[in-house]
Order: sequence, then C-alpha cells, then structure tokens
Amino acid sequence: MERIRKYADPRLLIAMVSLLVIGIFMVASSSFTGGLADHGDGSFYLKRHIACVIVGTLAAGAGYVVPLKVFQRLAFPMWVVSMALCAALYTKLGVNFNGATRWLAIPHTHIQFMPADILKYASIFYTANLCVLHRGKRKKGGFIPIVTVIGLSVVIVMKEDFSSAMVIAISLLGMFFISGMNLAEFISIFSMGLAFMYLFVFRVAYRMKRLTSFIHPFDDITNTDWQLAHSLYAIGTGSMTGIGYFRSHEVFDRLPEAYNDFIFAVIGEEFGFIGTTVVIALFALFIQRGFLTALKQKSLYEKLIATGIFLSIGFQAFFNMGVAVGILPVTGLTLPYVSFGGTALILVMGMSGILLRLSRKGELH
Repeated sequence: MERIRKYADPRLLIAMVSLLVIGIFMVASSSFTGGLADHGDGSFYLKRHIACVIVGTLAAGAGYVVPLKVFQRLAFPMWVVSMALCAALYTKLGVNFNGATRWLAIPHTHIQFMPADILKYASIFYTANLCVLHRGKRKKGGFIPIVTVIGLSVVIVMKEDFSSAMVIAISLLGMFFISGMNLAEFISIFSMGLAFMYLFVFRVAYRMKRLTSFIHPFDDITNTDWQLAHSLYAIGTGSMTGIGYFRSHEVFDRLPEAYNDFIFAVIGEEFGFIGTTVVIALFALFIQRGFLTALKQKSLYEKLIATGIFLSIGFQAFFNMGVAVGILPVTGLTLPYVSFGGTALILVMGMSGILLRLSRKGELH
C-alpha cells in the first residue's frame, strides 16, 4: 500500500478497480441473453465491453500522465466542440432511441456516441478556468460568464437528456460553490433554476408524467412504468443473498437495458441486498476519497477539477441506483464503471486517471 501511495490514493484506486471488475462480471451475466438474441453470440457484448475497458485503461493512463496545464489550455476549444456535437443532435445526425435523441451517428460508419458524455467533462475544465479567472472579481461582472457557461451547458442537452443535464448542473454548481459563491449569487442561481424548471418541466404535461411515474410504479406497467416495475421485481426477487450468478430471470426480455441503465437491478437480483450494498459502499468510498482529494489540493484549479470529476461520477451513480430502486424517475443514465462500455465508460476512466493523479499529492487519511 505504501508503494502505491506514492502514485495514487490506494483506497480510491481500489474503489475504481473493484467497480470495474464487478462491471465485467455483471455485463457477462446481464448481456448473455441479449447477445444470443441480437447477434447469436452470448459473449458479444462482453467482448465489446472488455475492449472498451482496455481503451478506457489507456485513457486513464493518458489522464494520469498528461499535465493538467494541457487540459487547461484546451478547455475552451473542448467546450465549444462538445457544445457543437450536442447541437448536432437536433440535425439528421441525431439518432432517436426509446423516444429520446441522445446519440450522434458518424456518417458512413456504424459508430454512435452520446455527446452529452463529452460535454459533462469538457464543461468541468472550462468552468474551472472561468472560476479561477474571475475569483474575487464577480462584483465587476465575473458572475455572468460563469453562470452563462453553466446555463448553456445544461440547456443544450436538457430537452433530450434531462438526467445528463442534472449531472452537469450539479457538478458545475458544486465547483462554483467551492470557488467562493456568495449568498446573493446562490439566491440568484436558485431563483433562475426554479423559474426554468417551472417553464421547462412543470408546465409540460408529458415531462411531468415521466418525472412523477416512479411514485406509482405499477400503475402503467405495460407502458411508462415497465422498466421501473421490472427493476423492482428483480431487486425484490434477490432478497438478501440473491438467486445466483447468471440466474437472473428479468434479463429475458423483461428488463430493457439490463446490461446498461438497469444493471444495478440485475446485481440486486443475482446477489441480493448484500451485492447491492457492496456496490453502494464502493461508490461511497469513491466519493469520500474524491472529496478528500479535492480538499488536499493547494491550487484552486486542481481543487475545482477534482471536485467536478468526483461530483459528476458520484451523482451519476446516485441517479442510476436511485432509478433502479424507485426513489427517482427513470433517467437513462449508466452506472459508472459497471454498465456496458462505450464512450461513457472510456471518458469516466479517462477522468479517473486525472483524479488519481491529483490524489497522489499529499497524504490522504
């Protein structure tokens, strides 16, 4: 452990690696029937997931060794490009899946990705730049550019991806708070947020229905409540110790996105309360070590980057697990490190490399 401590916080590394290993085993189990049905190969999705883990490991290595000054200099171009990619969702390049256009297709290829995943992290770097630049100058107007960037980053994805918009909002506002948000700024942001939610959500009937359907998960089980109802069935079936690895019943055309958005429910079914508690404990450890990593940074920029990364990954995990157990509306977010791989997994691992680099500074207790 002492040897590892020279390079990264051991407990943070253990949390990340443990979740990745759990993810590999759970993708193998939850995707087997889907792989057979879709491609005639039960290990099809597992092989793709492992490939993404390998690419993600390279991304984590790059995040660890590339100096933060490089990301700092590229922050604005990265944010502009990610905003442009999100805007492209509203063109013919956007792919509609399950009623939402969240995926972008690269022409003449089979490659699709979610630009909101890129924006989540590009906005962290650019917001950190602005917070450092305008620290102590907000009375002269520095408040406006920071809030504008946060607002634009949230609004551009909110129509099609409300859950990602919330993760972006929480992580960026958390960074703004750490940089020295005062009471007047907090009241202003809170008021704007309430007004926006009222206009964008509360006055739109279908959005309100979707956001409140989790309150009565069995009222419309053949339509809006299908995913949540079967997620609860899976977790309930698992009871304390689960029904056993590779023995899930809900993966048989009952639980959509079983190896992706609802993989936590499969963990609950196969490994029960004990299995889900282990996963929750690992994410709690990740958040605690991420918080301590941010706290130990001497540079404001590094403190903000660490804060943005652990808040973004931590709250995404909270939203995913909250959906699976029925305390939050269905969002369509993956479980970081655990869900089937793709751009989301690769980016999370890349950001993890940066967080591990920051964790090596100072002694974390």
